[in-house]
Amino acid sequence: MYNRRNYQWATVMVALLFCIATACKETGAPVVQSCTTVTDSLIPLKINIGKPLNLYLDSMLVIGVQTPVQYLEKENALLILDTYGKRLLQYPLAAADTITKPSRTQALHLNDKVMYMHYLNRDSLLLYTYGLFRLSYYNLDTDTVYKTLPFYKKVKTSFAYNPAPPNASNAAPIILKGNNIIGAGYLMGEHDSEVPAGRTLFSILHLPDGSLQHKVPYSAIYKTGNWGGSHMRTTYTAYNKQQGALLLSLPADHYLQVIDSAWHITTVYAGSRQKFCISSMPIPKNSPQLQDPDNALRYFTNTPAYRDIIYDAYHQRYYRVLQTPPAAAELNAQQLGEKHATLIAFDNTFHYLGEGPLPKGLALDNFFVTEQGLYFLNVANHDQNIGQYVHINPEL
Repeated sequence: MYNRRNYQWATVMVALLFCIATACKETGAPVVQSCTTVTDSLIPLKINIGKPLNLYLDSMLVIGVQTPVQYLEKENALLILDTYGKRLLQYPLAAADTITKPSRTQALHLNDKVMYMHYLNRDSLLLYTYGLFRLSYYNLDTDTVYKTLPFYKKVKTSFAYNPAPPNASNAAPIILKGNNIIGAGYLMGEHDSEVPAGRTLFSILHLPDGSLQHKVPYSAIYKTGNWGGSHMRTTYTAYNKQQGALLLSLPADHYLQVIDSAWHITTVYAGSRQKFCISSMPIPKNSPQLQDPDNALRYFTNTPAYRDIIYDAYHQRYYRVLQTPPAAAELNAQQLGEKHATLIAFDNTFHYLGEGPLPKGLALDNFFVTEQGLYFLNVANHDQNIGQYVHINPEL
């Protein structure tokens, strides 16, 4: 039977061992724990693995974890942005071939590397360039950028005011909502003097005046504790267009933040029914150990964490991804290894439907949703001529 007191004691002991293993000399920091609180039983979720989608890759194209992709429902096709070759490729998904070749390839005349795209219509793309924090409207007929907008303005930051710039990805998409363009980002690094309320995650660009607002800080669990500075602070978002709701998933939080059109935040329990705690680091935020990125990565490897929140509009469901630590035998000499991924399913009112393990080797940030199910990029595929997506079809 699960005994939280014993489990928390074991977690503290692991934290102390971590501190000893990394040769820390400074005074340890209090460990903050985020534990599952529900008492209902775990419901096993059967996850069927369908026929993989094999995409032909020419010698120029590489599909990676951060490659922008978008499913086009009307065309039943997948758009892929080749960020290095600056090309747009369209793959038809109805093809019966074992390997699908692109039906359309178009060079894009761009000066900077684009990290995210959103297909607007047959002749327009919305592109986002991180670093420049710039949105660009691209005309596919004329091969030109016809409008640019700043998506973040450099501001004088402080411990009390430090809004995160948008860091768009497939797992944190840019949202077009009425006259607003909305993006989420995250802040790397932590400091003992920071004011959590001033570290906001969403940027809202108001059209047509171009004004910017910054809203929604990290959730309550992040107000104390050292969460490693990067991996445990990454934001994952989704948008339920039918309900006009933004969803925010944070790695250390069993709850989701559900944000309505007036930017009111409702917290909803959307955690696993497994019994575990997510623990902060046992060292201070100003520890020199944090300058070694491997220490933060080892910490992240050895603690559970939530990731993607995915809305399946075809079946009115939400899916949330949980990662749990690998077994000791799966770790390498640096105490690093691939975490195990679990898919947790909810209906559109967040009623728990079940959870089940995902295959290993998936790029969890590179996915798309169709009526047939979820597709995740398979990074375990080593055929350089094929970009493979694994078809995940939860049985509900």
